[in-house]
Amino acid sequence: MTGFGGHRLARSLWWLCSLLLAWLCWMPAAHASTAAQACSARIDSTMAARADAAATQAPTQGWEAVTLPDNWSRRWPGHHGPVWYRITWSTDCPLTSPVAMTVDSINMAGEVYSNQDLIWRDHHLQEPLSRSWSTAHSWVLPQSSLQPQGPNTIWLRVVGVPELRPGLGVVEVGTPEAMLASQRHHDWNTRTLFQLNLTLSATLGIMALVVWLPRRKQSLLGWYALVSLCWVLFGSNVLLTETWPFPDSLAMARVNHLAYIGYIASFAVFCWQLIESPLSRRQLQRLGGLTLVAGAVVMATPGWFPMQRAADFYTLIFLGNTALVIRHAWRTRALQHQLVAVYLLLMVSMGVRDLLVVAEIWPSRNFYSAYTALLFMLLSAVLMRRRILQDAQRIERFNQELSETVARACDELNTTLSQEHALALANAHLQERLQLAQDLHDGLGGQIVRSIMLVEQSDAPPSKERYLSMLKLLRDDLRQVVDSDGSIGANAPTTPEEWTIPLRYRFVTLFDDLEMSSEWLTPAHWETPPSALQCMLLARVAEEALTNIVKHSQARMVRVNLLYPDARQLVLRIEDDGIGFDAPIALRAGLGIGMSSMRARMERMGGALHVRSRPGHTVIEACLPLADLGAAAPLPAPRLPIPHMPMP
Repeated sequence: MTGFGGHRLARSLWWLCSLLLAWLCWMPAAHASTAAQACSARIDSTMAARADAAATQAPTQGWEAVTLPDNWSRRWPGHHGPVWYRITWSTDCPLTSPVAMTVDSINMAGEVYSNQDLIWRDHHLQEPLSRSWSTAHSWVLPQSSLQPQGPNTIWLRVVGVPELRPGLGVVEVGTPEAMLASQRHHDWNTRTLFQLNLTLSATLGIMALVVWLPRRKQSLLGWYALVSLCWVLFGSNVLLTETWPFPDSLAMARVNHLAYIGYIASFAVFCWQLIESPLSRRQLQRLGGLTLVAGAVVMATPGWFPMQRAADFYTLIFLGNTALVIRHAWRTRALQHQLVAVYLLLMVSMGVRDLLVVAEIWPSRNFYSAYTALLFMLLSAVLMRRRILQDAQRIERFNQELSETVARACDELNTTLSQEHALALANAHLQERLQLAQDLHDGLGGQIVRSIMLVEQSDAPPSKERYLSMLKLLRDDLRQVVDSDGSIGANAPTTPEEWTIPLRYRFVTLFDDLEMSSEWLTPAHWETPPSALQCMLLARVAEEALTNIVKHSQARMVRVNLLYPDARQLVLRIEDDGIGFDAPIALRAGLGIGMSSMRARMERMGGALHVRSRPGHTVIEACLPLADLGAAAPLPAPRLPIPHMPMP
């Protein structure tokens, strides 16, 4: 809220505070004039005299005229005994009608006599003293105690503490109705309003504490709860009628001063939190250290003087803090800061007014600092509610922005995932096509080459049965290609000999037709059984290698050897005595599509393909690990002896 509307609200608050101040100042005088007209009874004289602590009777001398309310510590400083008050009164009303009296304050405890009859007494007239200083009393004077012809005297014996403004408040005499109304008026000002004040402060403080406990970062609420707690402890001094549980009035005063110091310190911190300019950590440490020192002075030093000076010092801190807040509000021109400054100024004004009442310069018996403090706490609650609502709105906006951002991110992620899925699908299709091409080349392609070689090497045209046999072999190879994806769950050959049967069936006849001798060496049993996929892979490698030997090597001798260098490795070695080839160049060139695909397949299975060749002797070794099928690193060539291959 800024601009014209904010300035109008600030001016309205200034007018409201001015009207409140005028009403507070006028109300006691108006009530006093009304009470004065309620009854025609009048007090003729008021006298006071000191007495010894052990004396139970009023003194016969030393009487001095006083004006009520009276504070005898100014007249008799240092007097620790009781003081007797003698109030002579008369009335134009017939004494056949009931007559009552009201005392608005007895500081601290006392007893009341009508002429010679005791009509009331506090529970404790010795330490720990009862506390009647904030309680108004009203009694109907016993008819038997009154003298129809006069004079009538009211005797009051008051016991107090010199450091706590001991004395007697205003005494009134009149009709019971008027005195009861006067008592209720005083109780409303001195007790009922305080009860409402402390109850509301405690409620707001507890609410702030409950909200702050799970959210420790909301320090404003924590300081508000602490200010409310200290205020309740300090203000409860007004409502207590006994010193219990403290042993005497001095101990109770120490606790009350300690609560006052805590209230001022926490209030100062809270004010700066409220105007969004919190104290620095160093400032908090200094204020906390000063408060601890003041608390130690209050609780540890003997007597009343150090304790009262510590409280006076913190009153100066309150005034200085108020001045700084007002200057800050003047600089910032923020409405919230101006509201805090206005209410602090109102609190200071009411505090000065109450000091004038204590000094008996301002004619009143009512104190309003407590109520301005309550108004400030209510204002603080309203401002905190406004700030919490603003924070909630910011959180809602943030949540909305976060939801929109998350939605956009989800959309982008969906788009990205869709694109990646499409790429993965296309890649899968390409891999399937590549796999199919490799399978066709390695399986069906080899069989076609073998069939072509048979036809070319045949002197006479093959018979119908011969062609049919070759076509059936091609069909079987095609079925093997189609069914290769389902070979994962198939069973591996039970023995190495069983593994070689399909290969020997396909190539031995071709070798015989080409006048090539072949030797097949296999162990009697599997030392470590390979999987079906490994058996198929080795079969494909053997098919490709033997097909290349038939096509290119011009060899006369072929040896196929399946062996175990150790229990964790299976090696397929194929040797021939052909013309050979340049192995490094062939490896760099990829060995053609067939051997290149075999090499890639071996590496995917964690194995390796090694080729060594020279004229008259070529060795192809396929090495597969049997213990860890997931290993991707190629295995080194096993250091096996290469036996001499005899030439036919």
